[in-house]
Amino acid sequence: MQAIRSFGVISFKQTAAVADVLERIFTWSRKHEVHVLFHPVLKDIAPPKADVANDKHELLNKSRAVLSIGGDGTFLSVIHLCKFSSIPVIGVNMGDLGFLTDIGPERLEEHLSRLLKGEYALTSRMVLEARLVRDGKELHVFHALNDIFINRCDKPKLISISAWYGDEYITDFQGDGLIVATPSGSTAYSLAAGGPIVEPDVDTLLLTPICPHSLTERPLLLPVHKNIRLKVDAGNCELLLSADGLDTVRVQEGDIVTVAHGGQLNNIVKLSARTHFELLRTKLGWGKNFKARDAHLYDA
Repeated sequence: MQAIRSFGVISFKQTAAVADVLERIFTWSRKHEVHVLFHPVLKDIAPPKADVANDKHELLNKSRAVLSIGGDGTFLSVIHLCKFSSIPVIGVNMGDLGFLTDIGPERLEEHLSRLLKGEYALTSRMVLEARLVRDGKELHVFHALNDIFINRCDKPKLISISAWYGDEYITDFQGDGLIVATPSGSTAYSLAAGGPIVEPDVDTLLLTPICPHSLTERPLLLPVHKNIRLKVDAGNCELLLSADGLDTVRVQEGDIVTVAHGGQLNNIVKLSARTHFELLRTKLGWGKNFKARDAHLYDA
């Protein structure tokens, strides 16, 4: 891969741990004569002699890649900030889970040095494209790496959303809301709502009801060659339509939301050798309780 010698750095948390990572990045950049530009939100915790961008446009225009310092929420914000462009994004996980962020801060300098040598890979993730139509007029186009969802704003009231797959009617989903997720998003909101975990290379649309009124309404996995069409039914309280929990608008009775495969995002940098199932075992603790309970069975 092409060597990367210019980085933008973004974090939205003002913590001592983040400040320490910023200092380490700055020290490393001076040692290796690499240009590092910090997002303006970091001006108060960036190292004193660090180069801070005037705005996000300068940061992106002067950076060959972007370091996202935080958890998956920060990573998603950076992807949206980059407008789903081709600029490589490296996720440095500062949280507990982190299914999108690739590396931790422990070996940060080592990983950064590998970028200078081109010793990294770019992975591909499916993107969703959603279109909001009201009275026959398209109002907004959304893109999401994880999910597009509709849920209630504030009132604890049952809502109803009609759904179609292509031209085929599915049902009126009644509950707290409805999620359309990518395989990347299968470990996010959809997982919390009871959806399945899907391997990231699978091309599929996940349709996951949020707290459905009928216990027989279960998550669906649908091929991507048709879109999912959602209609906001009458009698609902105020509802929100959101892309990755970041790009959000209110929807109303009669609104149509069409969600389709929006292409592939090919700019996520992978530095670790960890597989998807290694990640799941680590983050979700698979098998740990069993091994701890029956440890005596494994003693030599």
